[in-house]
Amino acid sequence: MWGRRKGPNLVDTEEMEAFFARLDRMNREQLLALRAAWSATSHEKHEEAWAAVRAVGAGEGLAKEIDRVRGKAIGWASRGSDPIGHFAVRDNVSWQQIKRDAEEAIVDAALATALGNRLDAKVHAALLAPWLRATEAGR
Repeated sequence: MWGRRKGPNLVDTEEMEAFFARLDRMNREQLLALRAAWSATSHEKHEEAWAAVRAVGAGEGLAKEIDRVRGKAIGWASRGSDPIGHFAVRDNVSWQQIKRDAEEAIVDAALATALGNRLDAKVHAALLAPWLRATEAGR
């Protein structure tokens, strides 16, 4: 049948649907907290986590799927303005800019969600920690 995907699919899962639904509900403060928490993580830790993601991609034949997850996360972060319309411009920073600034943290969280237990627990926690801090802080 046309359009059927062969092989693994990391994007079209219940976990990723829930992740993006939660992302859609994040507010300005949570996105700012997400970026701040991600920025507070050492560059070395980011590099180690990404090396592990690339290793899983190569080892399990998931490189294209990892790119799809990354693309969807970047797409969310670069998509137009706030659909709710109440974050337009505050402190000279637009909603779209806030989303773009959080892009790297969003990508990390999306990959941690998509790859789940394929990642070492320590790597998974490193990728997901900023997301957890930001989403828990906004509750």
